[in-house]
Amino acid sequence: MHLLLLGASGRTSQHVVSELLSQGHTAVALVHIRSALSAALSLSSSAAIITLNAVCKSDSPSAAQLSPPRFLVDSCANVCKVLEHAGIHRVVVMSTAGVGDSWAKLPWLSKAFMGLTNIKYALECHGLLDKGIRLTKMDWTLARAVKLQFGDQKQNDGVGMRVTDSVTVDSVARSLVKVAVEGLFVQNAVVVTN
Repeated sequence: MHLLLLGASGRTSQHVVSELLSQGHTAVALVHIRSALSAALSLSSSAAIITLNAVCKSDSPSAAQLSPPRFLVDSCANVCKVLEHAGIHRVVVMSTAGVGDSWAKLPWLSKAFMGLTNIKYALECHGLLDKGIRLTKMDWTLARAVKLQFGDQKQNDGVGMRVTDSVTVDSVARSLVKVAVEGLFVQNAVVVTN
Protein backbone atom coordinates (compact mmCIF):
# COMPACT_ATOMS: atom_id res chain seq x y z
CA MET A 1 0.00 0.00 0.00
CA HIS A 2 1.14 3.55 -0.66
CA LEU A 3 0.42 6.11 2.05
CA LEU A 4 0.69 9.84 2.58
CA LEU A 5 2.33 10.75 5.89
CA LEU A 6 2.09 14.23 7.39
CA GLY A 7 4.46 15.26 10.14
CA ALA A 8 7.02 12.66 9.06
CA SER A 9 10.01 14.23 10.80
CA GLY A 10 8.49 14.08 14.30
CA ARG A 11 9.54 11.71 17.06
CA THR A 12 6.76 9.17 16.49
CA SER A 13 6.51 9.74 12.75
CA GLN A 14 10.05 8.58 12.10
CA HIS A 15 9.01 5.24 13.59
CA VAL A 16 5.91 5.20 11.37
CA VAL A 17 8.12 5.68 8.28
CA SER A 18 10.40 2.83 9.42
CA GLU A 19 7.40 0.57 10.09
CA LEU A 20 5.86 1.31 6.69
CA LEU A 21 9.09 0.58 4.87
CA SER A 22 9.83 -2.58 6.90
CA GLN A 23 6.44 -3.96 5.83
CA GLY A 24 7.16 -3.22 2.18
CA HIS A 25 4.79 -0.25 1.92
CA THR A 26 5.72 3.06 0.33
CA ALA A 27 4.93 6.59 1.44
CA VAL A 28 4.94 10.21 0.43
CA ALA A 29 5.97 12.25 3.45
CA LEU A 30 5.38 15.90 4.28
CA VAL A 31 8.10 17.14 6.61
CA HIS A 32 8.88 20.39 8.40
CA ILE A 33 12.64 19.92 7.97
CA ARG A 34 13.51 18.88 4.42
CA SER A 35 16.75 17.11 5.36
CA ALA A 36 14.90 14.87 7.86
CA LEU A 37 14.05 12.30 5.16
CA SER A 38 15.62 11.37 1.86
CA ALA A 39 13.54 11.75 -1.30
CA ALA A 40 12.10 8.83 -3.25
CA LEU A 41 9.87 8.29 -6.27
CA SER A 42 6.42 9.89 -6.14
CA LEU A 43 3.41 7.56 -6.29
CA SER A 44 -0.31 8.04 -5.73
CA SER A 45 -1.48 7.33 -2.18
CA SER A 46 -4.21 4.96 -0.93
CA ALA A 47 -4.51 6.40 2.58
CA ALA A 48 -3.00 9.04 4.84
CA ILE A 49 -1.52 8.95 8.32
CA ILE A 50 -1.38 12.26 10.16
CA THR A 51 0.96 12.50 13.15
CA LEU A 52 1.02 16.27 13.55
CA ASN A 53 1.07 17.60 17.09
CA ALA A 54 0.75 20.93 18.82
CA VAL A 55 4.20 22.52 18.89
CA CYS A 56 5.54 23.37 22.35
CA LYS A 57 8.72 25.13 23.46
CA SER A 58 10.02 21.85 24.95
CA ASP A 59 8.83 18.40 26.08
CA SER A 60 8.19 19.66 29.60
CA PRO A 61 4.51 19.60 30.74
CA SER A 62 4.91 23.25 31.72
CA ALA A 63 6.30 24.31 28.32
CA ALA A 64 4.45 27.03 26.46
CA GLN A 65 2.54 26.03 23.34
CA LEU A 66 3.95 27.71 20.24
CA SER A 67 1.41 26.62 17.63
CA PRO A 68 -1.94 28.40 17.25
CA PRO A 69 -4.93 26.81 19.05
CA ARG A 70 -6.49 25.63 15.76
CA PHE A 71 -3.26 24.31 14.21
CA LEU A 72 -4.29 20.63 14.27
CA VAL A 73 -7.93 21.01 13.24
CA ASP A 74 -7.17 23.50 10.45
CA SER A 75 -4.25 21.42 9.14
CA CYS A 76 -6.35 18.26 9.19
CA ALA A 77 -9.32 19.97 7.50
CA ASN A 78 -7.06 21.26 4.73
CA VAL A 79 -5.46 17.85 4.26
CA CYS A 80 -8.85 16.11 4.17
CA LYS A 81 -10.08 18.50 1.45
CA VAL A 82 -7.02 17.76 -0.67
CA LEU A 83 -7.28 14.01 -0.04
CA GLU A 84 -10.97 13.95 -0.92
CA HIS A 85 -10.26 15.90 -4.12
CA ALA A 86 -7.61 13.27 -4.97
CA GLY A 87 -10.08 10.43 -4.33
CA ILE A 88 -8.41 9.30 -1.09
CA HIS A 89 -10.89 8.73 1.74
CA ARG A 90 -8.89 6.81 4.35
CA VAL A 91 -7.09 8.82 7.03
CA VAL A 92 -5.64 7.75 10.37
CA VAL A 93 -4.93 10.59 12.78
CA MET A 94 -2.71 10.32 15.85
CA SER A 95 -4.29 11.99 18.85
CA THR A 96 -3.91 11.66 22.60
CA ALA A 97 -5.70 9.87 25.41
CA GLY A 98 -7.80 12.25 27.46
CA VAL A 99 -9.46 13.83 24.43
CA GLY A 100 -13.18 13.50 23.79
CA ASP A 101 -14.95 10.60 25.46
CA SER A 102 -11.64 9.12 26.67
CA TRP A 103 -11.43 11.92 29.31
CA ALA A 104 -14.05 10.15 31.43
CA LYS A 105 -11.92 6.99 31.51
CA LEU A 106 -8.77 8.73 32.78
CA PRO A 107 -7.73 8.29 36.42
CA TRP A 108 -8.39 11.42 38.51
CA LEU A 109 -4.65 11.97 39.05
CA SER A 110 -4.07 12.07 35.29
CA LYS A 111 -6.98 14.50 34.88
CA ALA A 112 -5.51 16.75 37.57
CA PHE A 113 -2.03 16.67 36.02
CA MET A 114 -3.31 17.32 32.50
CA GLY A 115 -5.78 19.98 33.60
CA LEU A 116 -3.33 21.94 35.77
CA THR A 117 -0.32 21.98 33.43
CA ASN A 118 0.13 23.41 29.95
CA ILE A 119 -0.83 19.98 28.62
CA LYS A 120 -4.39 21.34 28.82
CA TYR A 121 -3.66 23.50 25.76
CA ALA A 122 -2.56 20.50 23.71
CA LEU A 123 -5.71 18.66 24.86
CA GLU A 124 -7.84 21.60 23.70
CA CYS A 125 -6.07 21.54 20.32
CA HIS A 126 -6.61 17.78 19.98
CA GLY A 127 -10.22 18.25 21.14
CA LEU A 128 -10.87 20.61 18.24
CA LEU A 129 -9.30 18.06 15.90
CA ASP A 130 -11.50 15.31 17.39
CA LYS A 131 -14.64 17.34 16.63
CA GLY A 132 -13.40 18.51 13.21
CA ILE A 133 -12.49 15.10 11.78
CA ARG A 134 -15.99 13.84 12.56
CA LEU A 135 -17.43 16.55 10.28
CA THR A 136 -15.50 15.29 7.24
CA LYS A 137 -16.62 12.69 4.71
CA MET A 138 -13.41 10.73 5.33
CA ASP A 139 -13.05 7.15 6.57
CA TRP A 140 -11.16 8.41 9.61
CA THR A 141 -9.71 6.76 12.68
CA LEU A 142 -8.43 8.67 15.70
CA ALA A 143 -5.62 6.80 17.47
CA ARG A 144 -5.40 8.27 20.98
CA ALA A 145 -2.00 7.38 22.41
CA VAL A 146 -1.41 7.35 26.16
CA LYS A 147 1.90 8.76 27.50
CA LEU A 148 4.58 8.20 24.85
CA GLN A 149 7.56 6.18 25.99
CA PHE A 150 10.90 6.21 24.25
CA GLY A 151 12.38 2.89 25.33
CA ASP A 152 11.42 -0.67 26.28
CA GLN A 153 7.85 -1.87 25.94
CA LYS A 154 5.76 -2.56 29.06
CA GLN A 155 2.90 -5.06 29.00
CA ASN A 156 -0.70 -4.02 29.66
CA ASP A 157 -3.89 -6.04 29.41
CA GLY A 158 -5.69 -3.08 27.78
CA VAL A 159 -8.46 -2.91 30.38
CA GLY A 160 -9.04 0.70 31.45
CA MET A 161 -6.40 3.38 31.73
CA ARG A 162 -4.01 3.81 34.65
CA VAL A 163 -1.75 6.69 35.68
CA THR A 164 1.28 4.55 34.82
CA ASP A 165 0.07 3.57 31.34
CA SER A 166 2.41 4.36 28.50
CA VAL A 167 3.02 3.26 24.95
CA THR A 168 6.28 3.03 23.04
CA VAL A 169 6.58 5.06 19.87
CA ASP A 170 7.31 1.79 18.04
CA SER A 171 3.97 0.38 19.23
CA VAL A 172 2.15 3.53 18.14
CA ALA A 173 3.84 3.37 14.73
CA ARG A 174 2.84 -0.30 14.27
CA SER A 175 -0.72 0.51 15.34
CA LEU A 176 -1.08 3.48 12.97
CA VAL A 177 0.21 1.46 10.03
CA LYS A 178 -1.95 -1.58 10.84
CA VAL A 179 -5.10 0.54 11.23
CA ALA A 180 -4.43 2.34 7.92
CA VAL A 181 -3.48 -0.73 5.90
CA GLU A 182 -6.18 -3.07 7.25
CA GLY A 183 -8.95 -0.45 7.36
CA LEU A 184 -9.62 -0.97 11.06
CA PHE A 185 -11.77 1.21 13.38
CA VAL A 186 -13.30 3.31 10.58
CA GLN A 187 -15.02 6.40 12.00
CA ASN A 188 -13.97 5.45 15.52
CA ALA A 189 -11.53 6.69 18.13
CA VAL A 190 -9.38 4.13 19.95
CA VAL A 191 -6.91 4.43 22.83
CA VAL A 192 -3.46 3.02 22.05
CA THR A 193 -1.50 1.56 24.98
CA ASN A 194 1.01 -1.26 25.48
